Amino acid sequence: MLFTLSPSIISKKPLFSNCNIQMTKLKLFITLTIFTILLINCKNSENNAGDTTSREDSINTNKYMMEPGEVLVPDDTTEKKFRPTLPLEQAAFAGSGKDESRLKNEYEFMFDKTWQIKGRVIAGDDSIHRKKEEIYNFNRDGSYKYSVDGVQGTGTWKGWMNDQVPVITVFPADLNQKVSEWNVKNTGKTMIWSGTSSYKDNAVMIQYVIK
Repeated sequence: MLFTLSPSIISKKPLFSNCNIQMTKLKLFITLTIFTILLINCKNSENNAGDTTSREDSINTNKYMMEPGEVLVPDDTTEKKFRPTLPLEQAAFAGSGKDESRLKNEYEFMFDKTWQIKGRVIAGDDSIHRKKEEIYNFNRDGSYKYSVDGVQGTGTWKGWMNDQVPVITVFPADLNQKVSEWNVKNTGKTMIWSGTSSYKDNAVMIQYVIK
């Protein structure tokens, strides 16, 4: 028996044609999306690589173009030196405890007098060093004042005992002047100050006389 297909059946589209078209569009969309993501990632990688290279170049070369008139300033390598000070409330014999009365007795000869430096000698030098005028007044509260060649100033002093020897440490109020320390010897109308090694004055000896 022979079968003859109806023209209406032959003219019908395949059953899965619509599905195939939709699948094709979806694949195309996915492909385009993946391509776009890969392209963006590549560009970001190139930009990051460029930034890294620029930073490395900046660090390695450390280039700086000076403007006209600019001058390079060298680093300040000057050592900051410490210069101690002595407040008046800590001066004289403050904090000496049981030695205070003895100290007052040892140093009493210095007060209520005007002292003038007659001269100073330095170890290894036979000359006597003096200025035109060096006048000092020492006060019981631990302060002192001076006049050296017409320039006046003040300061504080501290008295203490080194074994059996009276020692005086002198702190000028002018911070440009150094602190000094001296063994003190009373010889009646004069006194002799012999420098100690604490502030590198051990090569110097000074004679004071009552003016």
